[in-house]
Parts: sequence; C-alpha cells; structure tokens
Amino acid sequence: MIKLVRIDHRLLHGQVVFSWTKTLGISRIIIVDDITAKDEMKKMSLGLSKPVGVTLNIFSVEGILARISKVEQLKENIMIIFGGTKSVLEFCQRYPKIEEINYGGIANKGSSKQYSSAIFLNEEEVEETKKLKEMGISLYMQQVPTSKREDLTSKI
Repeated sequence: MIKLVRIDHRLLHGQVVFSWTKTLGISRIIIVDDITAKDEMKKMSLGLSKPVGVTLNIFSVEGILARISKVEQLKENIMIIFGGTKSVLEFCQRYPKIEEINYGGIANKGSSKQYSSAIFLNEEEVEETKKLKEMGISLYMQQVPTSKREDLTSKI
C-alpha cells in the first residue's frame, strides 16, 4: 500500500527518511528520479543511506509506470519519493490514483518563491503544482511527521 508520496530534492535525507519510515511503518522506499535511475554511483550511495530492513527501488518515471501494477499488489507499506514537481506531475497524469502529495524539500534556485522553510518553487514548479491541484490532489508541506502539516493547495 502506498502510504506516502513525497517530493524531496535530496531523495533519501537521513533523519527525514528515518522518521517517516518509523512513523508510517514503511518497509519499501521507491525513489523516482530520471537522472538518479541512470547513475550507478548515485544508486549505490542511496542504497547505503536507506534504513536497515527497508527495501529500496530506484526508477525513472517510465520505470515506475511500467511497474505500478506490481507495486499496487505488494503487501508492504510503501513511500514513493520524487526528485521534483515535474516527475511527480508526469506520474500523476498517467496514474491518477494519487490523492495527496507531501512537499518535503524543494531547493531555492534563486528565482524561487518561498512557501515554507524547505519549499521554494520557481515559476515552472508553481505551474506544475497548479496542475496537480487541478487534478484534485491535496498538496501539503511537512518535513517530518512531528512538524506541523501546512496546506499548500490554498497557497498556489
């Protein structure tokens, strides 16, 4: 069962991932990032940073879409982490079952507007976020389970 869909440019970020996996009982993390899926060194380093006992898969957007029916059949609690808004939008447009997305970390790129302490969206990311909102997906910002959940949908 997919328990959390998250956007985080850091992908697997130490304490953040550990706190979410513990709170939600996550046994599988799926990273969806086209660049990382092609980079063996990145994949190896991410494998070293995952929590013990948690399975890690790394796919491109096309790769996860090709496997999503198998993912749905898994009897595990799953967290899917996307590297950015573009990839999550592409996924959601072709897999319209996602009901909410956690914005956990999007880096400041200079021309970005700040929405929370860890969420900075440039014009392109705002447009992609608006499209997710128009699809009826609930969007919220929350770094860790113990921090306050802030609605992003109303701010876009």
